[in-house]
Amino acid sequence: MPPKTFAEKQEAWDKRFLDMARLVAAWSKDPSTQVGAVVVDPDYRVRGMGYNGFPAGIKDDERLHDRPAKHKLVVHAETNAIATACRHGASFLGCTLYVTAPPCSSCAGVIIQAGIIRVVWCGALRADWAESEALARSMFAEAGVEIEAGDGRHDGVWGALEAPGEGRRA
Repeated sequence: MPPKTFAEKQEAWDKRFLDMARLVAAWSKDPSTQVGAVVVDPDYRVRGMGYNGFPAGIKDDERLHDRPAKHKLVVHAETNAIATACRHGASFLGCTLYVTAPPCSSCAGVIIQAGIIRVVWCGALRADWAESEALARSMFAEAGVEIEAGDGRHDGVWGALEAPGEGRRA
């Protein structure tokens, strides 16, 4: 078998880390939405992982079933992965973030500020997140953050996710 090209190797790593993000998503206690994120350095070492949920020390109680209350308390997977790892001194300069849904605009700001240079996701956001997703797209483009959609599909910036579908986000 001939040696793999860089693109083939990258696609294999992307699939592996998106699979890991799906596993991390399953740890979320949110009854309606599970999103997972994994941050990886240029040498493919995991720097941080997170899922959507309440902040540390906040009980997973009936508020998980009260959508307005939940939205005020939940920390998105991307922010959770970055914040949790920062507590242990991790740096994210030059890293890639893998996430099971496109980031919202708030998470995009955190991702940019952390120094992450590439975001790869699978899935889509619900239609009610379209405005935030579009703003995130614009922020990433302006800040020079590379974005790729899909399970190993490198079909251009935001590819098939131009029009958000029935994805999952808290």
